[in-house]
Amino acid sequence: MDPAAIAELTVEMYSLIDAKLIARNFSMLDPEIKAMLLDKAMSVYITNLIKGERSTSERSDDSEAPRLASQKQLAYIDDLGGVSSEIHTAKEASDEITRLKKK
Repeated sequence: MDPAAIAELTVEMYSLIDAKLIARNFSMLDPEIKAMLLDKAMSVYITNLIKGERSTSERSDDSEAPRLASQKQLAYIDDLGGVSSEIHTAKEASDEITRLKKK
């Protein structure tokens, strides 16, 4: 998140907190307490935002389609005596190569 967006968000959050306090008849609250509330609210919000971005990036990595096995992998499986026609993904090919090399 860029600094300008954080600054804009901070102003919006401060306005929201101020409006909520006024609505609840806390308009005369000490400015230091308001600042503390804003600091805590921003801390929680930014932490959740960062966690959300991490979760999203982890999910996007997991949701990518698996890579297909390369022709070199399939040929190597055949050379090792395996059956390459049953292999579809690069992971399957890698596992099969490892298995065949242990024989």
